[in-house]
Amino acid sequence: MPGQDNNFIPHENNLPETQPGTMENEENLSPLQKLIYIFTNPTKTLTTLRNNPTWVLPLLLIMLMTVAFTIVTKDLMIEYRKEIILNSDKIPEEQKDLALERLDNMSPKAFYIQSIGGGLVGLVLVYLFAAGVFIVVGNFILGGKATFKQIFALYVWGNMVSLVELPVKAGMALAKGSAQVYTSLAVFMDPSKSKTILFQILNAVDIFNIWRIILWSIGFALIYRFSPKKSYIAVISIYLFYILLSIGLGRLFI
Repeated sequence: MPGQDNNFIPHENNLPETQPGTMENEENLSPLQKLIYIFTNPTKTLTTLRNNPTWVLPLLLIMLMTVAFTIVTKDLMIEYRKEIILNSDKIPEEQKDLALERLDNMSPKAFYIQSIGGGLVGLVLVYLFAAGVFIVVGNFILGGKATFKQIFALYVWGNMVSLVELPVKAGMALAKGSAQVYTSLAVFMDPSKSKTILFQILNAVDIFNIWRIILWSIGFALIYRFSPKKSYIAVISIYLFYILLSIGLGRLFI
């Protein structure tokens, strides 16, 4: 992963006992430097989150990239929604034609309001929920101490991976003419098997999600003063819980 080296995460025993505001160099990074370092030397940016947990700028950038992705892939996403409706076992046959007709008659303005507005609200809610799960694991299960603002900032900065992921996937989708593009182990399976548990598990092993896990684990260790091993186990466990929850909910509603 970008910026990884042998000293990527300081070991718990080597972390100095410092008071807030005394960690070396953490106050010297400009917003631009933080944005650059999250890709080139993540530890520099993530170190600042313990005493200066900023999140507004990265969240705005992620939102802007999400909006751009939605606009660029609009037609492909509409076709993908139609495929989901046609292949769904949960939607009665008599309602499928009505749902497809609504999609065909949807104006661009209505699509953008629904997709962008709903998508951005959903994104924020997911981030808040995920940060809450991180807090529960770090504070109450593992006995660490962190504020919600610190962990929310960590979750947001870890998702800066989206600034690379979304353009890559948009380019792949436009080149293929389909929204069904994968950067995971699911690429080795037939897309028609996308509803199977095996496909969904393999799709969870995605290069961009692995990158996120690395960033979250680094930040988890720095904020909580946990060892790298403890932090990776915690973050990976949370991710596995998310995957199982997603698969379970998906099978209920799709």
